[in-house]
Amino acid sequence: MRKVALILAVLITLALVVGFYPSYVEKPVKDGAGPMAIRLDPGLPAPEYHSPLDWWQTHHMDVVNQGDLTQADCLYCHEPATSCNNCHHYVGVVEIGE
Repeated sequence: MRKVALILAVLITLALVVGFYPSYVEKPVKDGAGPMAIRLDPGLPAPEYHSPLDWWQTHHMDVVNQGDLTQADCLYCHEPATSCNNCHHYVGVVEIGE
């Protein structure tokens, strides 16, 4: 009886782990599709200092922290709801206020 209860407990635990395991969240992509897509105004040209984009995406806070740009400078072109906070939610950092 004890062996059956142990096997049942293991099976229930396994079912709960599989059932509640976090689902895959797609990485935010510029000009992508879906709720995590990063959308920028196509009428605004990207400044030269945004190249290469991969470097800029991971180091933009370093530029802000050094005082080269302020968050207000970024908000001239970027709308936080569609071009900042999707990534910020994805990586778990503080949202940008509007």
